[in-house]
Amino acid sequence: MPRDFKAPVNVSPLIRFGRWSFLLLGVTYGATRHSYLQKKEDKTRDVRHQKIADREAKIAAEKKKFAEEEIKNLDVMFNPPKTVA
Repeated sequence: MPRDFKAPVNVSPLIRFGRWSFLLLGVTYGATRHSYLQKKEDKTRDVRHQKIADREAKIAAEKKKFAEEEIKNLDVMFNPPKTVA
């Protein structure tokens, strides 16, 4: 059963102009906003990566220290010092 559609209505040139204007304004706003946020992100990216690298180095040093202490403790447990009786 085919549907009968109404004939298309001619849209006012003023409305067409307004739609296209808002579309172009939106695209322009989006491009300028993206540029602004990208510059802001570029400034903070280096600081953030430096903090991450420092944190990872600190964690690696702590793990190494813990592993060395654990090896010493295991050595004492499995090879106790000999006492003279």
